[in-house]
Amino acid sequence: MRAGSPDEAAEIERIRAAYAERDARPARHPAIAEAYRLINVERRARMIAMIERVGGPDRRLIDVGCGSGLDLAAWLALGWPAERLAGVDLVPERIAQARAGCPGVDLRVTTGSELPFPAHSFDVATAVTVFSSILDPLVRRRLFDEMRRVVRPGGSVLVYDFVIRNPRNPHVVAMTMPRLEALGGAPLESLRLTPLIHLVAAASRLGAGATRLAMAAAPRTHRLSRWAVDG
Repeated sequence: MRAGSPDEAAEIERIRAAYAERDARPARHPAIAEAYRLINVERRARMIAMIERVGGPDRRLIDVGCGSGLDLAAWLALGWPAERLAGVDLVPERIAQARAGCPGVDLRVTTGSELPFPAHSFDVATAVTVFSSILDPLVRRRLFDEMRRVVRPGGSVLVYDFVIRNPRNPHVVAMTMPRLEALGGAPLESLRLTPLIHLVAAASRLGAGATRLAMAAAPRTHRLSRWAVDG
């Protein structure tokens, strides 16, 4: 399947429709929202630890499928210069939100798997719960190849996604290790992260101690993987 083919275009439109449906849902219950906040703090700390293995303080990063820019805003809050960050997303409304919250970041709407940047533009490319939204394995592989193309030799591609499929959501697929390896071979490193969200949310109603226990002991539903980009 080539970029821009009818099959890819149909998959992209399916993804856009699924995102629109998701964005139209009511706001999360406060306990669920707090659980997401906690797991995102943990996830970003793990991502930063991997990112810091690549390059120096002038490293450049692209967030593929950046949504409304929450991760980019977190990197800005940590002191990352806006001119060294970029993000792309399929949904124009999400990019508009990201621009409002991430001034100075290079944010662009994409129309398919191709990324609108020259080769070797970045030190790190990240994708957070993106590949699970792509049901077509050829489109998944094309996007991963594009992420690798825009990263310089010696850089890294980071993918965070869930490994246990939600049976109530027909728009996603579990990114098991075989599916991750189909993207770009075996990752250089891969960590199981993110406790089961509803257990953390339930524990949060019982206090900080129960929340800490749930964060430590609940089954892990996601994986953070890193691939090195060779020359």
